[in-house]
Amino acid sequence: MNLIVFDLEWNIGYQPKTFHYHDIELTLRGEIIQIGAVKIDLAGNVLDTFEMTLKPRIFRKMQYRIAQVTGLSQGDLEAGVPIVQGLASFKEWAGPDAEFAEWGLDDVPVLKQNLFLCGLDERWPAHWYDLQRVFLAQYPRGEGEGMTLESVVDRLGIPKEEPFHRALDDALYTVKVCRKLNLAAGLEAYPREDALLREGLLVDPEAQYYDVQTFFGHLGHDDYKNDPALTKVECPVCGHPLTPDAVWLKRGNTGYYTLVPCPEHGPWFLRFKLSRRDGLHWNIARCLEAPRPDTLERWNRQRAQYLERQKKREEKNSAAPAAQPVTRTP
Repeated sequence: MNLIVFDLEWNIGYQPKTFHYHDIELTLRGEIIQIGAVKIDLAGNVLDTFEMTLKPRIFRKMQYRIAQVTGLSQGDLEAGVPIVQGLASFKEWAGPDAEFAEWGLDDVPVLKQNLFLCGLDERWPAHWYDLQRVFLAQYPRGEGEGMTLESVVDRLGIPKEEPFHRALDDALYTVKVCRKLNLAAGLEAYPREDALLREGLLVDPEAQYYDVQTFFGHLGHDDYKNDPALTKVECPVCGHPLTPDAVWLKRGNTGYYTLVPCPEHGPWFLRFKLSRRDGLHWNIARCLEAPRPDTLERWNRQRAQYLERQKKREEKNSAAPAAQPVTRTP
């Protein structure tokens, strides 16, 4: 297997930019202005490289902070390859079945959003790896140790011969980190999306979980509570249909749960974990969890607090004076 280690630099605007993906409004994370990529084998040997500066269509003015970090100028952008042509060239160079690796998980979502906006197939690439995860499995993080690419390069004693935050240079530094790893073993052990979702959902070692399932390719964030295919669950003991409570509480950044009582076997928690790993779709993990006295007490307390906040908000809104119509004299 050949692997493509890549890095992107992207421009942002001074105001957020949104776009519609299958009628869902999304925020554009950034517009690609530079691509750097390296094809390697599993020993970390460089087989080929790709480097290109792109001319953006949306964020045409170089944001001052991006210019400071990357060293790119407005003139560099204007002299770049038009972004549609550049992305098409990158796809052709990488190949349709390319497997990608990056330092972190920021670049693939930006790539897929940009592919879509350029009328190219955003389903590509199908597989990609976070090399930070591979690194941490083999070099556990010590107290105070950073995980930026530069800090890891320093930690491993890799000479810093080129500047950081230039796409190809960063990709090549990442390749040098790969040479310090058992890369083949790290990729072999890397969990696929199904396992990553389950890992993010089943976080309590003392909990009893049932009916663990994963769902892929959802567009709406709130599908977890609005889509009957996701909310239709049954009691793990007797199979009685369970109806979710009207209140959903948040757990972590993208975790949600509610209570689903069974008339014969008591309450269960219905839990969800969401991930938008590709920047376009929500992948969702779901389970039923048996409440313990402490978790049920916490649910009841937080539910009551949530309802109290809602009540105060509604009272405040109803007490606010209505806006008076503006009259104009001729």
